[in-house]
Amino acid sequence: MLRKIIFTGFLIGCSLAVVGQSNRKSLALRDTITDNSIVFPADMEQNYDQLLSTWSKNVKYGDDCKSLSDLPIVFDDSIYIRRLYSLPTKMEMVFNPVVRSYIEMYAGRRKNQVSYMLGEGKFYFPLFEEALDREGLPLELKYLPVIESALNPIARSRVGATGLWQFMASTGKMYDLEINSLVDERRDPMKSTNAAAKYLKDLYSIYGDWNLVIAAYNCGPGNVNKAIRRSGGQTDYWAIYPYLPRETRGYVPAFIAATYIMNYYNDHNICPIECSNPASMDSLMINKNVHFQQIADIINVSVDDLRQFNPQFKSDIIPGEYKGYALNLPIQKVSAFIENKDTIYAHKFEELMPHRKVAGLDVVGGGTSGSKTITYRVKRGDTLSKLASKYGVTSNQIKQWNSLSSNKLTVGRRLKIYREVPQKAEQQSGEAVLASNTQSSDNTSNKSVNTVKKTEAKTVTSYYKVRRGDTWAGIAKKNGITVAQLKKWNNIKSNSLIAGKQLKIQKTKYIEVEEEVAVQNKLSEPILPTVEIDTAFTASLFDTYLKKVGTERDESQLPRVRIASDDEDDEDDNSTAKETRSAGESKIIYHKVRIGETITQIASRYNVTKKEIITWNKLSSNVAKVGQRLLIILPDSRTEGASNIKAQQPTKDETLTAGN
Repeated sequence: MLRKIIFTGFLIGCSLAVVGQSNRKSLALRDTITDNSIVFPADMEQNYDQLLSTWSKNVKYGDDCKSLSDLPIVFDDSIYIRRLYSLPTKMEMVFNPVVRSYIEMYAGRRKNQVSYMLGEGKFYFPLFEEALDREGLPLELKYLPVIESALNPIARSRVGATGLWQFMASTGKMYDLEINSLVDERRDPMKSTNAAAKYLKDLYSIYGDWNLVIAAYNCGPGNVNKAIRRSGGQTDYWAIYPYLPRETRGYVPAFIAATYIMNYYNDHNICPIECSNPASMDSLMINKNVHFQQIADIINVSVDDLRQFNPQFKSDIIPGEYKGYALNLPIQKVSAFIENKDTIYAHKFEELMPHRKVAGLDVVGGGTSGSKTITYRVKRGDTLSKLASKYGVTSNQIKQWNSLSSNKLTVGRRLKIYREVPQKAEQQSGEAVLASNTQSSDNTSNKSVNTVKKTEAKTVTSYYKVRRGDTWAGIAKKNGITVAQLKKWNNIKSNSLIAGKQLKIQKTKYIEVEEEVAVQNKLSEPILPTVEIDTAFTASLFDTYLKKVGTERDESQLPRVRIASDDEDDEDDNSTAKETRSAGESKIIYHKVRIGETITQIASRYNVTKKEIITWNKLSSNVAKVGQRLLIILPDSRTEGASNIKAQQPTKDETLTAGN
């Protein structure tokens, strides 16, 4: 019996010894782990350097700071262990030499950055706590951005992770963060924090261990899963620690050290600086494109402050016309923005927002800004060359306008075709207006609107597809051009032709265009072709002229002048009285030269000599221009014949009758 008792006691003692040894091994693995090859995460180092260069400001410490000494303060391991264990956290805060090395880093050479992060944390930590609490997560996760980005919302890692929570672009889009050339919501403190809380919650549903969650947040779930498999299926972070990437091994110890230093900074003579963000902020929805400089100039806020309040806008531009975006402003500036909203949008808009809404389509081979857009529905039998010829454009232009990759057209497809709209002509001269066939005048105003018809030459480019058996001469003959022209248009010097090649062919078409022009009338009365000149006034003009040239005036030779149109002569019923003039009566006629007429023909028509016409009109040669008005003097002996001739003339010829 005694032997059984002794044997049983021996077995119990051995069992207790084995359990104790196992516990000591576990304790040593977690609490006494050392890693001489550990490296600080590269992104952590980079973000600290960026913090110093881009976010450095005049340091102003709070009034509750105990000491401004720069000497680092270190404590015994037992104090660190007790302080970490006493923190009110849901996550496990263990101590080991690796954690100690990070604590000493924060309390020593990184204490200035800790001062800055403590000051910025007054603005960001309440924001983080609200999102974490909403998802039911441990609030100590608010210190994760301390090691991720050093609380720099525009931090960017060497691999492209961006923002306070260092989201990669793919992960950010999974959680509905907008990323484009002007907006990156990974840099938006509110939206990125909400996305990070959801991501951490999803990771915890996979691993069920917060240390593994933090490791997966840093290096990705794939690397954590590999480390678990290599460790034989261990799910404790410290058990898979040797199998993690070198940078991730220090991630959890850095998080524990950051949690420690953010709670015990006073014991290490670290003073938080004053927070640069205003205590109270408000948001406005912006629905128009606006630049930060426009806002800064009107409501007296610096552009740097606007960037700090709104880090999600990468180029200082809010693309409000794309969709509504929130603009964060100090609460005292919100009213100023609302009151001056229209002024802000208009201020320096052309200078700061240079993007054009419309550009000339001729840049891509289309019409100008005055082009007319035609939507054409493809019918059976239509081809690009037919449509190009029909609308005076090229096949390549139609392909460019409609993003066509081939020459095939689908029946029913709608094509956009740009045709140039003729612009209204400038104000015409009085003679051109009178020469118009159709006139439309508004006699009730000082302006008249006239319709002028003119012929314009338009070059139309078409394309010919070379077929088997075609020759240069044959193609030129088909299109009514020369071989030299065809080669010049296509920049070809050789005589070889390749079947299927598109040859450019240019043809000139003459089209009649009606244009409306506005003409300023000098008189309120309609413009009449007949003008009566007073005899006394005409005589005074002659008198003045003769005095200037020093010639004695012979009043008996002064004529009485009347200008009349042929229309008036034709409709005058008293023509007999006009023909019974005195013996010395003469007639002056102005003849308008028409196409094909010669001076010899005109002289024969009016029964005068060619030399007389040249002398009367001071012509330098025997040629008169089309449209030129020639002065012809008919003596009394030729009046009757001239009257018959006048009846045959067009109504637009004007006559000037002179008599004593």
